Amino acid sequence: MKLVAATLLLLALTAVGNQSCATATGLSTIQVDQPPAAGTYHLLLHGCNYTNDPHTIAFFWPTEQPYTFKPYSPAFQFRLLEGLPMADALAQAHDFVNCSPHFDTARLRAVTKQPDGIIGYELRPLYVQPSPLLRRDVLQVYYRLLGAQEVRINIIPFTPLDDDRNDID
Repeated sequence: MKLVAATLLLLALTAVGNQSCATATGLSTIQVDQPPAAGTYHLLLHGCNYTNDPHTIAFFWPTEQPYTFKPYSPAFQFRLLEGLPMADALAQAHDFVNCSPHFDTARLRAVTKQPDGIIGYELRPLYVQPSPLLRRDVLQVYYRLLGAQEVRINIIPFTPLDDDRNDID
């Protein structure tokens, strides 16, 4: 009986601990319809290493803020351009995510952190249907704050086995 009680207590503490870790960073994304504010931005271009590369996505964030974005990816999968005017960063990001012959449009999302508000943006490609990539939106993107200023990005492409994932129309 003591073993069962100890196990239940351990599970409860683990659940509370995991929940607090998940919300401690406060990073999330929201769809935005307006382009980012004018200013200077860093631009991270990820993927587009071959036709229909499902890892293709662009991130950009203001140079004056303390945050940096870095993907959990080998260096050959991304490149960083620094100090671009907003219009140039957005145009280059859009041109970059348009590298697939199945590209349809791009979706702009803001990366937010409470209480700071918007700390960066992602521009992800949406594909025409039907396409070899099977979905309009083929990426699952997760953000994690390491320390006080490093935003780490985990980019996971959809696979045909992920049939329970909701698609974006």
